[in-house]
Amino acid sequence: MLIKHAPSGIRVLAAPFRPEYAENVEGDQFGRIIKYLRRMFAYVVIDTASSLTDITLSAIDGSDIVVLIATQEIPAIKDARLFLDLADALSTSRRRILFVVNRFDKRIGITPEKMSENFKHELAGVIPFDDRSVVPSVNRGIPLMVSNKTHPVAKAIFDLSDVVRERIVELSIEEPVSNIGKSKVKAKKWLSL
Repeated sequence: MLIKHAPSGIRVLAAPFRPEYAENVEGDQFGRIIKYLRRMFAYVVIDTASSLTDITLSAIDGSDIVVLIATQEIPAIKDARLFLDLADALSTSRRRILFVVNRFDKRIGITPEKMSENFKHELAGVIPFDDRSVVPSVNRGIPLMVSNKTHPVAKAIFDLSDVVRERIVELSIEEPVSNIGKSKVKAKKWLSL
């Protein structure tokens, strides 16, 4: 069942209402849902947990593009590094991964450029820190992209969507997606090492 967000027209497949129901969803089931949604919509955006569960791996396998989002905190940087190492071990093309810094705060010494250099991965976007606008937007249920398209956070997200579209076009010309479903088994082996 898809929920329609009235102001934007976006449809959402929400996670189970109660956490214990989520345990009934398996990675293969989620993968089939993704394939079905891809036939219905031009774009399917999947917001996953940061842990690499079967469902997260199915989401990655079913995706043309993976947007790797990290913040300037050391644990987030470490997790992003681990993800990129896993992607390399799975022979996932780095061109499929877009690296984005979220909640960028100029006052913190760890810059997006330093992170990109450390990861040896290009920076696809930077979303600025602005809790005074973002938190009320979330609490009201009205995204900044709907209420204020010129806001710096909204503009950064629109810019990121342009980068995603461009990369999808580039990849569809360069290399058709054919490895879907193959990395899940490899990932389980790599994670168990």
